[in-house]
Amino acid sequence: MDFVQEAVFLGVDVLVLGLCFREYYQLKKISKALKDAPQLAIDDSLTDRLRKSGNKINYGVIRGTVTPIGNPMHAVMSPSVTGVLQIMKLNEHRVARGFAGFWAEQRKLIHISCNEVPFKLASGKLGVEVVDGLSAEILDMDTVYDNYEPSSLSLFDHIFGFFSGVRQKGMQTTEEVLRDGSFITAVGELELDGDSVRLQPSTVAPMFLTTATKNTLVKKFEEAKNSMLFKVIVCGTISAVLVGLIAKKIYRRKKMEWEEQKLRDKLDKSRLQRRVQARQQVFSDEQRCVVCVDNPKEVICLPCGHVCLCENCAQKIKLNCPVCRSKIETKAAAFIT
Repeated sequence: MDFVQEAVFLGVDVLVLGLCFREYYQLKKISKALKDAPQLAIDDSLTDRLRKSGNKINYGVIRGTVTPIGNPMHAVMSPSVTGVLQIMKLNEHRVARGFAGFWAEQRKLIHISCNEVPFKLASGKLGVEVVDGLSAEILDMDTVYDNYEPSSLSLFDHIFGFFSGVRQKGMQTTEEVLRDGSFITAVGELELDGDSVRLQPSTVAPMFLTTATKNTLVKKFEEAKNSMLFKVIVCGTISAVLVGLIAKKIYRRKKMEWEEQKLRDKLDKSRLQRRVQARQQVFSDEQRCVVCVDNPKEVICLPCGHVCLCENCAQKIKLNCPVCRSKIETKAAAFIT
């Protein structure tokens, strides 16, 4: 195959195209869900709206102040900070040697811990309980602690890191907290349970807990969708060009094969005419081919040894001898005089 390189590039491009198209479809779905999601105020009309909608709104937007249900948690590294969600991360900073032999900085997550306390988004005396806030796809939290400690490497560590291809630079500890009292936008499924309302992850689109407004979220996802659409168009164009190149090469090869076959047929026909002219024109019935009864016997069937076919019929009969019906293993030229 003289188009292996194009086929490999096409396979990689189709894979990237599929990933980009899937991402574009997800962004388009989220953007549409956000546009269609009603923005509801946390007031007495919210429960009435939910009752009219069958006690549930599959995807809605609310804005309120983060208020713990009970006692808030204190940040581990900054005890004066209180909040309702906490994420602590331990990252290793290192330099690693790549395939090309160049050293590049990397960051590896070593440990992560998450904690949460029940909380609600409140507006005045009313509030909406937020369920499973840590599962939000966009979760805007404040970084209350960020400490980087460089590693003290010995000579042995440097030598070992040179041969292993990895050298540690340091460890970074960060702590993020969703503070109580923060004013945020929450997007998800709203459900009425008795007299209380809760917001939870939705099957329509991801859940968001963010400081951005609904319009800002829509704009963000629209821009991401348009950017991904551009990538889809570029990858699709590259795939179309590669398919065109492969099709062109296949057509050229087939055209060459057709022309070669045409030339072979022409040469065979010319050779057949010359052979017919060179044959003796008068021969007995015993010398005639047993199949066409026109041309002389020219081919012997082996292993049975019957000389019974002309060259034309020998090309068509390949399995059994027409005289004894035994299996034909091979053929050879034979001339009866």
